[in-house]
Amino acid sequence: MLKISIETWYINKSSWTDTYGTRFFMQQYFQKYNIELVRVSLNKFINKKQYFTEYNIFDIHWKNELIKKKYIPNIIWSRHLSGIYHKYNTFKHIPTIPSQKITIISNDKFENYQFVWKYQPFTTLLSSFFTNTSIQKSFTNKIVIKPIRAHSGKWIILSTIPELLKKKKKYNGLEELYIVQQFKDFGKWYPWICAGNHDVRFMFAGKNIIESTLRIPKKSDFRSNIWLWWSQYLLEKKYIPKDLLSLTKKIYKKLDINDDNIFSMDFAYCKKDKQRYLLEINASPGTWYYQTDKKKLATICRGLVNFFKKYKTNTSFI
Repeated sequence: MLKISIETWYINKSSWTDTYGTRFFMQQYFQKYNIELVRVSLNKFINKKQYFTEYNIFDIHWKNELIKKKYIPNIIWSRHLSGIYHKYNTFKHIPTIPSQKITIISNDKFENYQFVWKYQPFTTLLSSFFTNTSIQKSFTNKIVIKPIRAHSGKWIILSTIPELLKKKKKYNGLEELYIVQQFKDFGKWYPWICAGNHDVRFMFAGKNIIESTLRIPKKSDFRSNIWLWWSQYLLEKKYIPKDLLSLTKKIYKKLDINDDNIFSMDFAYCKKDKQRYLLEINASPGTWYYQTDKKKLATICRGLVNFFKKYKTNTSFI
């Protein structure tokens, strides 16, 4: 049996609740294809011996079960984005996905921009914005201030150049932890499905897109963020513009990565610019959006199973 460990963020034991049975469903689905899916933590990994001292599964009541037992996985699926270099160095003898490169790009929005600047709104570090007047002149009208790393969305602020300059003291000592991005209106892409701000997430397993989701935040909110979603829908392929699919292929090639990654790309359309923009790359996209619709979740799981089966045959470590 192929053993896959999802590396997450608990320290001693997990306090998760599987409210809709989503994680249990995924665990059982993988098992049908001879894949054992468990959850582990870096904090419980013995580096010298290269094994975990415990792992987590979900029982038939959807409750988390902590098992104190030595566990050696064939593949580690990293879902936790902290301490990246240390973690990949620690797991160097066990195949780990996604790759270190795509994880670093995902974990730093400025790093993200450096790799794919051609496809994103103009972006700079807050420190550069404050110290360089020519950079300030590169922006027009509204701007967006974002933390460089993962966040709950509440620190994403819509502002203007004069307003931000007035609040310079507020960011004293934090200038390297934020980016400034040109604001774009992303409210006119799928008018027959939704009105207002929205974006589309493509989840990749290797080169294959295994999930396409239209995401809609709260009404009148300019932020399309995981903590601010109001609703989301799976998009059928017929609703996805061909030029957008072509754009994803260009960006995938630009990233110069191997086909052993699970990650996502988020896109939005600015009608004023007549251009589609890449919002971000996410190395830890969730598959729990369709908690009550297991048929949709099964399709996503099937894409993941196919990926891991192929990954196994192409990986010399196993």
